Amino acid sequence: MEHVYRCIESIYFIILNTLSCFHKLFITVNLKQSLCVNMAPNLTGDARSATVTRSFRFESGLSKILDEEAERMGVSVNALVGIILKRYSEFTRYLSKIDMIVVNRELLISLLESSNEDYLYELGAKLGKTVPVDTIMFWKKDLSEESVLEYIEKIICRYGYLGTYDEVSQSSSRTIVIRHRLGRKGSKFFEGYLSSALKNTIGRDAIFEVTDSSVKFEIKNLVNNHQ
Repeated sequence: MEHVYRCIESIYFIILNTLSCFHKLFITVNLKQSLCVNMAPNLTGDARSATVTRSFRFESGLSKILDEEAERMGVSVNALVGIILKRYSEFTRYLSKIDMIVVNRELLISLLESSNEDYLYELGAKLGKTVPVDTIMFWKKDLSEESVLEYIEKIICRYGYLGTYDEVSQSSSRTIVIRHRLGRKGSKFFEGYLSSALKNTIGRDAIFEVTDSSVKFEIKNLVNNHQ
């Protein structure tokens, strides 16, 4: 009989441990709409960054929106919250401090279409002398090739929604392509702005090619430039 009790006791502790693991591994929304995330530190696959659990209390309406949006995007609520917080940490919290505003795309296109290409190129070049320097120094506290390209990728493209960023690195150079929907004049403005930004932040010249819907530029690696 004592043996039976010990077996039942062992099974009981196994169940408790299993439930504990499930509690740590999954996000749950309790009856009070408190979002609970994994409480134990957990190393990611590359073993370089750890995740932690935080608990947040939402209004029921916000919780419903998170559920619906996560389902629409095909991701978990945990992943969606991570995306939202990452965007806030990398961009939104700086928005008012770097004098950025949200503008309707059609309004922006109308403003571009009201000017000629030469003027837009010169305007971009003028703004490229100061805006990127001030923004990157405030945002990253460092002017380097990496921080400048991160500014183009995240501030201009990913979070600024002005285009999509793609990069290819080769032994002798880095090639960046930005696709956008601002038309030929938008491309000329980008060319002037980015050319000036690269020159005035890291002292680099780039080779540009533009179309009605894209801007491509190539930066030669410094090692190759010195050879």
